[in-house]
Amino acid sequence: MNDLNEGLTDAVAEHTRSQAAKRLQVVIRTLQMTIHEIERYHAKFDEVATDTERARLMSWAVNYLVCISVPNLRIDLLADSQSELIALERE
Repeated sequence: MNDLNEGLTDAVAEHTRSQAAKRLQVVIRTLQMTIHEIERYHAKFDEVATDTERARLMSWAVNYLVCISVPNLRIDLLADSQSELIALERE
């Protein structure tokens, strides 16, 4: 019975570590996509004719960061993984 509990505990711990690593990979991909998108705005910045258009580009960049990039980072899941990993040490 004790071996069964240990095996289950080890499996849960491995799953927890795997999930944490996957969640970090999501952050990496999201940040890479964010860089790509912001670089697109930056490339257009000098091409536009007026400061009003530049201001619009800046607004789009801010909107992308706030509405798309940050929510897709899934900081809530990172925090969950952090607390789950801490809990593993306490078991």
